Amino acid sequence: MNTFIKAVSTALCISTLAFSGGCFLNDTINDARGQLFETINFDDDSKYTEIQQTESVNSPYYTSNSVISKGYDYLQTESQRQCYSSIGEAAYRVSETANEFGLYPIGKVTVQDKTFTERDAELCIKTYTMDHPGVFWIANRYTYGAAGNQFIIQLYSFLSGTDCRTQMIIFNDTINGIMTSIPKGLNQYHLEKYIHDVIMDKSVYADGIVTADGSWEEFSAYGALVKGSAVCEGYSHAAALLLNKVGIECYYINGSSETESHMWNCVKIDGNWYNLDITWDDSENAYYHYFNVPDSIIKRDHTIAPLFEYVGNTAEEVYNIFLPECNSDSANFFVVESTFIDDFENCREVMVNDLIEAAKNRDTEFTVRFESSMDFNESMDLMFNKDPYYMFSYISDANEQLEKSEQINDQNASIIILESFRSVVVKLTYK
Repeated sequence: MNTFIKAVSTALCISTLAFSGGCFLNDTINDARGQLFETINFDDDSKYTEIQQTESVNSPYYTSNSVISKGYDYLQTESQRQCYSSIGEAAYRVSETANEFGLYPIGKVTVQDKTFTERDAELCIKTYTMDHPGVFWIANRYTYGAAGNQFIIQLYSFLSGTDCRTQMIIFNDTINGIMTSIPKGLNQYHLEKYIHDVIMDKSVYADGIVTADGSWEEFSAYGALVKGSAVCEGYSHAAALLLNKVGIECYYINGSSETESHMWNCVKIDGNWYNLDITWDDSENAYYHYFNVPDSIIKRDHTIAPLFEYVGNTAEEVYNIFLPECNSDSANFFVVESTFIDDFENCREVMVNDLIEAAKNRDTEFTVRFESSMDFNESMDLMFNKDPYYMFSYISDANEQLEKSEQINDQNASIIILESFRSVVVKLTYK
C-alpha cells in the first residue's frame, strides 16, 4: 500500500527548540566587569602588536556593501561616535601578554567628555562589535574608569596579537574561498540562499555552550566559518558578514525563545525586510522553516527584544539597536520554491513536469503549497491519505515519462507538514 510517513508535527519547526543552553550571552559586554574594574591601569604602558587591517576579497560578480553601519547610525552623540571610531583603531593593537583572566589587553580608548557614562561605553562597544563581525577577537569583558574630563575604556582580546594575525589570515582565506565560489548571475533571493546554505554546510550547532569563557569562537563568525561550530550569535555574525559582502543588507535581531536568549538576522531582499534564522534552519527536518519569514510567523516561537532606550543604567539587558518591520512573505522560501496548487486536476501538468525536473536533478525534497481558499487538512488528505491519492498519482504520471533509472519511489515516502506556510515537503527517494 502507498504510504507517507509524517516526519514533523504541524507545529512550526518544533524539532528546532531542543537547545540545551542560551544561544548568546545575555550580557555580552559586561560579563565579570566588576571583577576587572579594580585592575585598570590609566597609564597605557602595555606593549602592543600592531595588526595589519587586511580585508578579504569581494565577489567578482556582486557589489559589496562597504561597511555595516546600523550600529554607528544609531549613536546619538559626538562622544559616542568618537568612542566607536576609537574602538576601531584600538582593536588592531593587541598585547602579547595575558592578564590574570587569560585575556590580552588592546589599546585603550579615551573619551574627552566628563558626562560620558558606563552605559555610553557599553552601547559603543556593542554597536562596534555588531557592525564589525570580522573583528572576531574582541572579548566580552572590559574595564573602565574616569580621570578628570576623561573616560577611559580598556578592552581585551581573546587572542594575543600574534595569534590574531595568524587567525585573521585563516579567516580571510576562508571568506575568499566562499566569495570566489559564488556563481555569477544570481538574483538577491538565490544569492541569499547560496550564503545560507554555505553557512549551514560549514557549521554545526555547538550544543550546550552558554558562555564565551573557553569557547569564544562559537560566538563569532570565525567559529561558524572556520572552526565549523557555532551558537546562534556565530551563525548570525557569519550571515551579516557574508551577505553584506555580496550587497545584501543584513543585520541582527536579539531576542529569546521561551526562556533562552537567541539571536537571528533581518535581511533586505528586493526592498523588503525579512527574518532569517539560519541557526534554527540548521537542524534536523528544519528545511528552510525560517528563511525570510515575516514578523507574524517569527513571533510564534521567537520573542523580539525591545529597541534600546537610553535611560541610564535601567535599560533592558537584551535589546536591539535596529529593528525593521518585516511584513512581506514575497521572498519566503515556500512562496518562491513550492509548486503551487489551486486545483488538483488543473495543476496536474505543472505538478508532473516539476516532479520530472526534480527527478532528473535527483532532488531529495519536493515542496507543494496550497492556495489560501483550499482547506489545508482536506487538501492533505486528498494528496496523501484518501482516494484519489493525488501525490501518488502525480508521481506515477511522472514515472511514465522518466527513464527507469530516474524513477521516483511511489511506494512510500516521508513528509514534513508546514501548516503555517500552507505547505508540505515530500522527501523523495528513487527506485
